[in-house]
Amino acid sequence: MRIAVLDDDQAQTDFCSQTLSPAGHICHAFSSGRELARQLRRQTFDLLILDWNVPDMSGKEILCWVRGRLSERLPVLFMTSRSSEADIASILNHGADDYVVKPVPGSVLLARVSSLLRRTYQLSAAGREVYGDYDFDLIAKQALLKG
Repeated sequence: MRIAVLDDDQAQTDFCSQTLSPAGHICHAFSSGRELARQLRRQTFDLLILDWNVPDMSGKEILCWVRGRLSERLPVLFMTSRSSEADIASILNHGADDYVVKPVPGSVLLARVSSLLRRTYQLSAAGREVYGDYDFDLIAKQALLKG
């Protein structure tokens, strides 16, 4: 799965990549919220991992932008140092799917990511998935765009 990681601390983006890459995920690191938003207009990701405190456009602003402009189906995991009950409730109420407080053990990060992806991308019993204009027949291994 393609995962976008927004964090201005390169050690954190490296940690995500080193933790998630062995499980087959491809991590794309972003240190700027505006750059992530620009890339979200150009390419797709299967999951977003957002830090709250980044320069120029906060993780919360990115979350609101994503929920207002992109598919609701895109899972968002907040991974941040903010640990107050009010902050956690606020982000979950704004549309985040999960929230973890740094520092996060690698095994917990991998488990949370796997859980989110499993819930979001469950295969239907009929072997068919629909995402907007895209229709995937998993049994026939065909994809259709607008029919």
